[in-house]
Amino acid sequence: MKVYLLKDVPSLGNKGEIKNVADGYAINYLLPKKIALRADLNIIKIISEKKEQKIKTDQKQKEKAIQLTARLKKIVLEVPLKFSEKGKGAYSSINSKRIVKELASQDVHLLENQIDLKKSLKKEGLYDVPLILYPGIETSLKVKIKAILSEQKE
Repeated sequence: MKVYLLKDVPSLGNKGEIKNVADGYAINYLLPKKIALRADLNIIKIISEKKEQKIKTDQKQKEKAIQLTARLKKIVLEVPLKFSEKGKGAYSSINSKRIVKELASQDVHLLENQIDLKKSLKKEGLYDVPLILYPGIETSLKVKIKAILSEQKE
């Protein structure tokens, strides 16, 4: 009997696959526990439509990522950061959230998990921040930290 797997099943297959199993295994175990559905023509048709749609959406996302890569190569993100005095430490730091926020102000929308920042940026200077826009499509963003000296009151 052919079944469509709704969950990953060890030693049988992964979610979304169509597998041929023994009738008893399907009727007594897979179907009652709602681990699988009987793979009739309707299920097979729906699955093939979902696969086609997923391929199309993946292709669109990949094209958007390629366009975004070209756009990000032109951007140098300048971020002001308060420092106590020249050569001393900063009051705050630049992290993934701050980069996402600064890019959003320039109408570039990224997710935090797309920024591959190992640790926060705390010193003045120019940094290359790696970005993962889509699996296999990576680029870097230039982030320039400008120092703003704070005036201390005595």
